[in-house]
Amino acid sequence: MSTNPSPATPRYVFWRLAGFYATYFLAIGIYMPYWPLWLDGKGLTPVEIGWVLAGAFWIKVAAQPTVARIADWRGRTRGLTTGLMALAAIGFAAITTADGFWPLLIIAGVTAACYQPVLPVMESVVLRHVDAHRLDYGRIRLWGSVTFVMGTVGIGWWIDGRSATSVVWFMAAAMALVAVACALAPDRPAQTSNRSDIGLTALFLKPAFLLFLLTTALINSSHAVLYGFATLHWHNLGHGETLIGMFWAIGVIAEIGLFAIAGRYRDKLGAVTLLALAALGGVIRWPLLAVTEDAAGLLALQILHGLTFGAGHLGAMSFLSGSIPAELSATGQSLYYALIGGVFAGCMFPMAGWLYSDLSGDAFLVMGSFSAAALLGVFCLSRVWHGADAVEHRKKTEKRSSIS
Repeated sequence: MSTNPSPATPRYVFWRLAGFYATYFLAIGIYMPYWPLWLDGKGLTPVEIGWVLAGAFWIKVAAQPTVARIADWRGRTRGLTTGLMALAAIGFAAITTADGFWPLLIIAGVTAACYQPVLPVMESVVLRHVDAHRLDYGRIRLWGSVTFVMGTVGIGWWIDGRSATSVVWFMAAAMALVAVACALAPDRPAQTSNRSDIGLTALFLKPAFLLFLLTTALINSSHAVLYGFATLHWHNLGHGETLIGMFWAIGVIAEIGLFAIAGRYRDKLGAVTLLALAALGGVIRWPLLAVTEDAAGLLALQILHGLTFGAGHLGAMSFLSGSIPAELSATGQSLYYALIGGVFAGCMFPMAGWLYSDLSGDAFLVMGSFSAAALLGVFCLSRVWHGADAVEHRKKTEKRSSIS
């Protein structure tokens, strides 16, 4: 008798979904640390690199909602995501023929329009199957964190002492692997109800929500110099690519550790406390990154990524889950990601490029001022947002929905 799992079994679904995360974040683990290094090798200035990075964030403000609507209309996600990732692989191969700022910006933007919408669509697939098959989302998502570390360390080791020209081919191959994983992943289960977006405008315009958006925008934007130019900065300090890969990896490991420890206590800590930890971590981390040059110190400082990103992410999710009514949760979170991950991040990368061009490592000092402003925002948020009341409102809304 065959021991192969059938397509309907939870084990089969689990590994197909985990395969997507593993391949997608392998690609991100290559892209985030080493893509700026490849662009630098093409002769772009830090300001121009900032614009190319920003384009990849701005494009998702339009691309993600458009592709999501197509996915909802067709109901078949496998072919759509597979095709987009195949086009992304072609895009990274095509960009090798480009020279100069404008050709690189245009091809990079078109390529980003292919791969940026895939993660939100696949997240909806994963979450539906998690509910349908009673799967553990954390164990599925964990494989993405594992391969991110593998990508940063492995590619860093490969290009250490070599030219960074091979990075783009690793990216093309990684995108092709994601296309294969999407082709093997199950389609999204049929949608049984439609969500309304009525009331979200009023919710987003409330003082507490505006303060939350401003605070999380500052926390996330404070990472712009890190994401865009830390690899270049550490390379200029004389650190090899293998060690730089370790710098990135230790940050992700710290992030995983925080999720494992704090996730179960998220409700007890509360959104405001978690956001305060993220802002405080930035107040410490960024100024020290501006003056630290030795490897041991940089490795230690990268552990603070668990606070600046990990605590910030948990705090944001806690706030959103306590503030947005259940029937509007998907729409509300998509708008949040569009604003914070698209508009604000897109604006910050050109600024980060300008700062790094003029200040080099001292650009991290400006990021520290962002975190200090975020800490002030958290204090103001704590005065106007009542988390317990918001959570109670959510529970009542869910109870009414279950009765109806």
